Amino acid sequence: MKKILGLFAICLSFGAFAGNNDIYITQTGTGLTLTIDQIGATNTVGTSSSRAILSGTSMTVDIDQIGDTNSFLASILQGNSSSWTWSVTGDSNTGTFAVGATGDAQNSDFDYITVGDSNTFSWTQGAAATATGGNQDFSITGTSNAYVGTCEVVGCINNWTISGNSNDITTTQTGSADHQITATLTGSSNTVTIDQTDTTSTNVVNLISTTSSGTIDVDQCASGC
Repeated sequence: MKKILGLFAICLSFGAFAGNNDIYITQTGTGLTLTIDQIGATNTVGTSSSRAILSGTSMTVDIDQIGDTNSFLASILQGNSSSWTWSVTGDSNTGTFAVGATGDAQNSDFDYITVGDSNTFSWTQGAAATATGGNQDFSITGTSNAYVGTCEVVGCINNWTISGNSNDITTTQTGSADHQITATLTGSSNTVTIDQTDTTSTNVVNLISTTSSGTIDVDQCASGC
């Protein structure tokens, strides 16, 4: 009987770790504190038809996903003076964030931390005048990870730490004031593409690279790269 109960407990444990949990959120209001922890595989926060929609001032959002093939699809309509953290541990996870497309997202801060392989992350902040003062910190550790970022804000600041091989990083920054990227790149066969357009002020890229067989392309333009 003890052996049977022990086996039953193990089965329950595996079932809980298997994942396949879905979370859908529509939030409007000021001062939200949201924490989500998902452990397992194939978990989702939002889907293509039922997104995680957040709108409010002074929000603090912390999402942790541990496992493989998890996804996070969020539309942050308005979120000035807010901070978001998305932490991913595992392989083949995907995330898509649309920030400030229909409302103010000034003075926002976003942290992305991933440890694993073949993870994909897409970040868009803007469009144009709806967002100012964006600050993004990205830490990517692993192999064959992909990041695509578009920052259509006034004064977009990015800080990257990328460690691993065959990672693909693409960033486009537009707007009319003081874009900055500070990046530390370690590994081999990484591809980094940076396009910065600034009509009135200064674009800055500070890149420290310890890499072999890498491809780095930086374009800084006054009217469009």
